[in-house]
Amino acid sequence: MEVMSSKKCKLIDEVTIKEIGIPSIVLMENAAKSISEEICDMGKSFIVICGQGNNGGDGLAICRHLFNKGKKVKVYIVGISENYSSDFRTNLSILSNLEDIEIKKIKSEKDIFNDLVINIKNSDVIVDALFGVGLNRELTGIFKTVIEQINISSKRIISVDVPSGLDCDEGIPKGISIKANYTYTFEVVKMGFLNYEAIKYLGNLKVVNIGIPQKIKEKNSDGICILSDFEYKELIPKRNIYGHKGNYGRALIISGNVGFTGAAFITTECTVRSGAGLVTLVCPKEVQSILSNKLIEAMTLNTEDNKLDDLLKKAQVIAIGPGLGIGEKERKLFEKVVKKTTCPIVIDADAITLLSKNKSLTQYLENRSIMTPHPGELARFLDLSISEIENDRVGISRKFFEDYRINLLLKGYRTVICTHSKTYINQTGNSKMASGGMGDALTGIITGLVAQGSKIEEAAILGSYIHGKIADEISKDAFIVNARDIISSLPRKINNIIK
Repeated sequence: MEVMSSKKCKLIDEVTIKEIGIPSIVLMENAAKSISEEICDMGKSFIVICGQGNNGGDGLAICRHLFNKGKKVKVYIVGISENYSSDFRTNLSILSNLEDIEIKKIKSEKDIFNDLVINIKNSDVIVDALFGVGLNRELTGIFKTVIEQINISSKRIISVDVPSGLDCDEGIPKGISIKANYTYTFEVVKMGFLNYEAIKYLGNLKVVNIGIPQKIKEKNSDGICILSDFEYKELIPKRNIYGHKGNYGRALIISGNVGFTGAAFITTECTVRSGAGLVTLVCPKEVQSILSNKLIEAMTLNTEDNKLDDLLKKAQVIAIGPGLGIGEKERKLFEKVVKKTTCPIVIDADAITLLSKNKSLTQYLENRSIMTPHPGELARFLDLSISEIENDRVGISRKFFEDYRINLLLKGYRTVICTHSKTYINQTGNSKMASGGMGDALTGIITGLVAQGSKIEEAAILGSYIHGKIADEISKDAFIVNARDIISSLPRKINNIIK
């Protein structure tokens, strides 16, 4: 599934109409049929509130389909002028020829309060078809008042393509926006929908197909996509009928310190339980015995051991950072690991801080590493505020990759994974995961997948999905999801995804 800007949304419509030859009125009819089928069972009485462009035309066609399904429907057209689009006029003419459908026009505040508000309160469902992706101005006057009253008085609101008033590139209102219960958007997710601010306006979001060919979307892609469950399944490393531990990779975890043994334990356990063949934890001598007693399948080595150099040479993947510390010893260790190895590296937690203090090391990490910050860590690395990161998660992630050639996984709701080929949005996971150790678990899963032969960017995409998928399933029956839940569930849940 593609994620697109409003400009690209208009382009794929235009290409479909002009080059493929599907008339715009056909696309409108497909949209109306899809949405009317989705919402038909939500109530008995519907108010459809239309603007004067093609979004309004969608609304008129939806009204007709609902009427044909036996629903009680009324239509309100908002606007002082009658500057209707061609397809709007076609659907208005059809609707006018049908009996028992009341069509009214809202041209003043008086029309809103003397008529519209009363009918909104008495209807089961309000269909918002005022504005779509083409909105490019702040809403004032009767449009603003209509939206205010819809938000105040409605029992349930359905938005067609975009909640009216929401900037679909920025994800923020143009002065005001409909707060929908459901948004049915056409063909692609709009770029602005990824902004956390947009969540309270979108409600439940669903993408509906209206007939635009997949090849048109791919050809005009913005390079941002959401994968299907099947596509994630295809990324899982295959296990041969015959194999031994050496076939599934040597992973090295450099993690932990006094007071931070949990981070090392979680990362190592998740690396083991996601399928890595041989896993070694490298940690300070002061905590080695503690962690050796806790870890059953993984080996341990202290950071001062002479065997470390040999392990670095043999490692097929390295994870560094969780609970590591940022002192002088850790700085030297990090620099050594970066300069003395060529295998994939997962950079997390304290290693991100160490890298931010010596960005010249990024040249050794190009095209072989992934950095996995939360917004605060990325903000510190780039010398930005957290709000700047959150307001443009995709744009800043892509700029980071362009500048440093390091794959980036920006944690949070709708995790952003930016790679050399595309930017991916992960849709699994929920706020019940908001607890210490969750990031360490993700680092371990990614590391385990790379050890088994996944490319580092594929491991990041798949690891994020698995991590969130497990949490989504556990959270159905649990108030909170901890890292220990992820650890215990990993092998079976990955197997369930394969099945």
